[in-house]
Parts: sequence; C-alpha cells; structure tokens
Amino acid sequence: MNTKTYTLDQIEGEKATLLLRSDESEELIVDKEKVHPAVEGDILEVTFSEKNEIQSSRVLVEETESARLKADELLQKLINKNNQ
Repeated sequence: MNTKTYTLDQIEGEKATLLLRSDESEELIVDKEKVHPAVEGDILEVTFSEKNEIQSSRVLVEETESARLKADELLQKLINKNNQ
C-alpha cells in the first residue's frame, strides 16, 4: 500500500481533481465517489492498493483548517494592501 496527501482542487460532474501536496503540478482525476464526503479545498490522505487504485481516502481536518486559515490571512493582507 502507498499513501499520499492531496488537495481536492475541484469537482466537475462525476469527477474530482486532486493535486499532490508535494508537487501541485501532479494531478489525479478520480470518480468523486472515491473522495466523498470531501469538498473542494479539503486536504486528503489517499491510500492506494498495490494495483495503484484508490483503496481509501480521508479528510485531514487539522491540515485543511490550517491551510484555509493561511489562505484567508493572505487574502486579508492583499485586501489591506490594495486599500492603502
């Protein structure tokens, strides 16, 4: 088994696009049911079988909350900078 960490970038129709956290240029497109109940922006731990098929996924709640907080802080800095 192999485990990797991804960000759920987007869901379109029945497909979900995952970006590898260590190299966001690496994209994985999967059936959205494989990552349910995750939502866009969630950070996931994905476990693959020996055949490289998704065996399981789970939302990393603390990592997701931390990433969202950092993004919000950056957005506020940009807004404040533009208002000066």
